[in-house]
Amino acid sequence: MKYNDKQNLLSIGLIAAAISSTLIAPGAAQAFEAKISGQVSRMMVAPDDAVGDEIQHQDIGWSGSRFRFTGSEEADNGLTWGFRFEIQARNNNAGTDGSQLGNNGDNQDNRYQDLYLSGDFGKISFGKGDGASNGGTEVDFSGTALASASPLQDNWGGYAILPDGTKWRTVYTMFDGLSRQNRVRYDSPSFNGFSVAGSINQGNATELAIRYKGKIGDHKFGAAYFIDQAPDISSTVDGPDVSGGSASLLLNNGLNFTVAISESDPDSGDESDATFFKVGYKTGMHAFTVDVADGENGAGDEGDSTGFTYAYFPHKGVELFAMVRELDSSGVAGAESVDLTAIGSRIKF
Repeated sequence: MKYNDKQNLLSIGLIAAAISSTLIAPGAAQAFEAKISGQVSRMMVAPDDAVGDEIQHQDIGWSGSRFRFTGSEEADNGLTWGFRFEIQARNNNAGTDGSQLGNNGDNQDNRYQDLYLSGDFGKISFGKGDGASNGGTEVDFSGTALASASPLQDNWGGYAILPDGTKWRTVYTMFDGLSRQNRVRYDSPSFNGFSVAGSINQGNATELAIRYKGKIGDHKFGAAYFIDQAPDISSTVDGPDVSGGSASLLLNNGLNFTVAISESDPDSGDESDATFFKVGYKTGMHAFTVDVADGENGAGDEGDSTGFTYAYFPHKGVELFAMVRELDSSGVAGAESVDLTAIGSRIKF
């Protein structure tokens, strides 16, 4: 072996030893440890809409299959640094097309690329993540939100009300806060169950939300209300003003009530709005609910829905559901009623 070869080997050995000693040295800085988690969400739907009645196998639109990496590190000064990186990977997204004969393809979405800093002052988040008011219409203690959350269009809006394929989501939309925006967000600490959040998002969008989670007497209660300025549509057209809220009450005996409202007011055109009400009962591993919903688009067309949902939780992280639902549209000439029966499951890991 030549001298240069020996020298190179010695150099490599010294570098490796230096790296090893750095890694095991007491008090040495450590990289964040990432945790992986996620879920697989699937359902089978037997629909009868304006274009067919083919049984469909779909990913659940409201809470699709996904995986994430998270990590946090607590500093000596009481601050916590953290991150969340999440990718959604859905096949046959229920919210995209409810009438396909074949597969409508894969849907990959970089949901979160989010960094945060938290402490006694609250929490500051920046990157891609939830806007301050996301989930403002989704406060729900019923136990059946997987199949019957107030944004019904996310799961069932893809079904056709007209033979030309016009979807039910054109007449019903429960407007929520801005979801997964590039933004800077601040969340206050909780004061007696109340908290405030605000964010400045891409496209000159702004959000403000107030939330409460606590008890009324011995009963669980939660509520949220928000106002948004949605992202600009163009350099000359502002996004619509959106507002809404939700509340849910779970009594000690298992009886529960949930309500949600929303409204969207564009710069040009008429307002759109939606209302949702649910009553249910929870006992042990079982939850039952009946819900009614009504919405109106800017053209004055109305969409309404009635649904019954049963959910079963046999193990931590495992949920199964069965649902029957009717979707109707009034004011839409020639619109047909949509009847749905669905079963599904979500397993979190």
